[in-house]
Amino acid sequence: MRIRFAVALIVAYSLLAVTGCGAAGTQTTNADNFGWVEDGDSYAKPGEGGFNVRWSKQLTDRSEARYLPLELSSAEFDGKRQRVYIGTTEGNLFAFAMNGRRLFFYDAGAQIESKPGVDARTGEVYFPSVDGNVHAITVTGELKWKTKLIGTIRTQPMLSHDTVYIVAENDTVTALARDDGRILWTYDKEPVEEITISGHAGLLLEDGRLYAGFTDGAVAAINPADGRLFWEVETSVDVELRPGNVPQFLDVDTTPVLLRGILYIASFTAGLYALDADSGTVEWRDAEFQGVTGIAAAGRMLVISSARRGVSLLDLRTREVQWEKAPERGAPTAPIVTGTGTVIYGETQGSLLALSLSDGREIARAEGGSGFSAAPSAKGSVGGAISNGGRFLYLRLN
Repeated sequence: MRIRFAVALIVAYSLLAVTGCGAAGTQTTNADNFGWVEDGDSYAKPGEGGFNVRWSKQLTDRSEARYLPLELSSAEFDGKRQRVYIGTTEGNLFAFAMNGRRLFFYDAGAQIESKPGVDARTGEVYFPSVDGNVHAITVTGELKWKTKLIGTIRTQPMLSHDTVYIVAENDTVTALARDDGRILWTYDKEPVEEITISGHAGLLLEDGRLYAGFTDGAVAAINPADGRLFWEVETSVDVELRPGNVPQFLDVDTTPVLLRGILYIASFTAGLYALDADSGTVEWRDAEFQGVTGIAAAGRMLVISSARRGVSLLDLRTREVQWEKAPERGAPTAPIVTGTGTVIYGETQGSLLALSLSDGREIARAEGGSGFSAAPSAKGSVGGAISNGGRFLYLRLN
């Protein structure tokens, strides 16, 4: 039987009591000052940091909640139609105009804990709910089709002109037809009979290949046309057994990053890997980066997040760490890097933070009231993040 565990710092935060002990809802800074940059005990004016919050919306009903659930969905943007989409644990996918006006919401019938996929040409939106259903809705919020798959799904669908690709937490990759949702092919891994980290690596579709990481430590390059395997690498061979054969986390839970023909992934225990994208050959491994939960490209550098080290900037030419930002309140989410050289991430019990890519200096922060477990997202000059408890922050990137 597969048992899922969250990162240690996230486990303690998985359900927060709304009342008592100053818990959920208790803020360390004034949430009425969303988007204002902290300056000692006061706030600088909006726009002087890496982002400011233009508006916020409470998306979930907390009036009668005994517990505050983690929100794991990330926002996706439709720049052509000036929209933003975001899902919640209550099962609603919301569509907002960029000025904060709600356009519609779609009830998926189960929690939404993934980032949607949006077709820029048609405006159609594709997203999974955790019960294994994949939903396709039109630009007006009407259901186009719904396909039931086996397993929990918390990852963003990847879109081609005629196919939707998705990976479930049971390590099954499925290709669905964009027109009617029929299953075209599946790529299945053997079930993992060990303890694993909660969450799953997302897919990367690039250069005619579909790259995926799995809970057994495997990394694969798959033909998106028919599901055939180009290559597979087992990172678990680099995990040393502990005395008494104590089980260890073998997961590759980081969505792959491709830079200059090199694929970067991280095993929770075996470390950070650079693989030749064509053959899967291991170019190098850095065993010091353990517990990694997210990586993002930044030119010839990687921004890496982990519960142990916080957020780090690694120069890929020298393989030296340029700076590190230690965790403050909980574990960091997967980071994003904006086009203006800003690193944005959240902390599970803390703030949404912006750091300067050049030196790791903090240049902005915002409070959601209950921490952030979902990765933020950005496109162009806008961004967004949903806090635990369901408050969505719409960001203007400076």
